[in-house]
Amino acid sequence: MNAGKVFTERYLKMMFKSLRDATPEEVDAELEHCRRENRRPVKVPRYFRGYFTENEKYQASTGFEMQVFSHNEGSYKLILYLHGGAFIYPPVFFHWRFLHDLCLRTHCDALLPVYPKSPEYDCEYSVKTLLEYYQRISESKQYDEIHLVGDSAGACLCLVLAQEAHKNGWRKPATTTLLSPCVDLSHTKEKEMRALQDKDNMLQLDRVIALNAIWQGSLSNKHPWVSPVFGDFRGVDNLHVYYGSDEILQPDDLFLKEVYEKAGKVGQFHEYQGMFHTFPMFPILDGFKAVREIVNTIKQQ
Repeated sequence: MNAGKVFTERYLKMMFKSLRDATPEEVDAELEHCRRENRRPVKVPRYFRGYFTENEKYQASTGFEMQVFSHNEGSYKLILYLHGGAFIYPPVFFHWRFLHDLCLRTHCDALLPVYPKSPEYDCEYSVKTLLEYYQRISESKQYDEIHLVGDSAGACLCLVLAQEAHKNGWRKPATTTLLSPCVDLSHTKEKEMRALQDKDNMLQLDRVIALNAIWQGSLSNKHPWVSPVFGDFRGVDNLHVYYGSDEILQPDDLFLKEVYEKAGKVGQFHEYQGMFHTFPMFPILDGFKAVREIVNTIKQQ
């Protein structure tokens, strides 16, 4: 028995129980709480304050002033990390821990932008803000390589950036690494996702669908900014995807694999048996193994 996995799953089940079992009224209250929280400045957790600094507030033409945190290793390689959180939550301890670990192991610099969130902002607004920021990095001479890394909602946005970089003629990411990406907000594989619901201790599908509908705003649920699985993969190379067999997004990620390969691409899709949503972020054996693989991928470029 993997004691670390059992402990982590119990912790996650307890932590997410109130969200999984929430009534519609409780979900509305949580959204309003998130609206207020996202107006407050994000602070680096105490343990990581010696490593991350808020190096700028990026003023986008959308009007949004975006906090950007950096982890400097004096490298010519950059990890641009987009954190997850259902498009509504700011980064939490495990996001900082995961990115810190990647930086120490790869010796890369990193940037963590706190992008606009629901329910105050929608997909179109947030993507425009991030695209503008990515263009700035792409045109900078500071880094020879840009590596996109994201988890869950952030992974969805990473895939959008990779597609748009090719479309706009910007410098393409050297690698794009996605942890449990939610890439199809039209939920083509809803039946298959529901079949996995009892195994998933973190995500509740009906709640995910409700939050995704708020995030998409006025865009179609098959718009490539909302659901990048329907986007253009011609310029998306070196794609690496990690997901667990026991999460409701597993069918989503298998769908991504199918679409990516139909586009004539060869990516690396890593399904870990018995694993849960965004498992590489957590201090468990399979998480450590996945991180080593991600580190090797970045180092080998």
